[in-house]
Amino acid sequence: MRLRQFRLLIVGEPADSAADVLFDRADDACVEVLPPSYAPPGAAGSAPAAGRAPRAFDGLPGGLAPADPGGRVAWVAFDRPAPTLIDAVVSGVRDLDGAGLVIAAAIADDPLVTLETIGERLDRPAGVVRSWDLPEPVFAHPRRPVYDWTEVARRLAARRVYAPPDDEATMEAVTLTLRVRELRPRLERTAPLRALLC
Repeated sequence: MRLRQFRLLIVGEPADSAADVLFDRADDACVEVLPPSYAPPGAAGSAPAAGRAPRAFDGLPGGLAPADPGGRVAWVAFDRPAPTLIDAVVSGVRDLDGAGLVIAAAIADDPLVTLETIGERLDRPAGVVRSWDLPEPVFAHPRRPVYDWTEVARRLAARRVYAPPDDEATMEAVTLTLRVRELRPRLERTAPLRALLC
């Protein structure tokens, strides 16, 4: 199984008790509280009001605002082996649900990768990856060069070594599903929405 790396953006700073439950459920999770000025990459949502500085939740779907009046959010990063990215992300959502955390969005992981991480993502040994024609590293280091995953995936796809899935579509689909789940109590019925997926 390939290593799937992703982040789930959560609303507010997690309480210690919720973090304890999360770490009991998911030993591959790492939590980072973000500054109020953080803007999620590629998140479409509400823009800040004119004359107001952007806050961490301005880009979240549907203008979802954290309960924290300071506008704090956190992300939980996962390194999870799974057959597909969607399987990994949904299992991460279940872990956060079990810890009682409110998820605002699914976002891609950091694009900076080492040879070992490339190997884990492609289910190949690092020694094999080292022999491939990779793009120039963004940070050259004699033992652990760092590459941009987007450039690596593009190069490997062009050489037919790797067919990259559309991770952005997966993250957007999960985020939209979470938004529908949030709206569900306000809807008369959800069965017609499920029928739209067919």
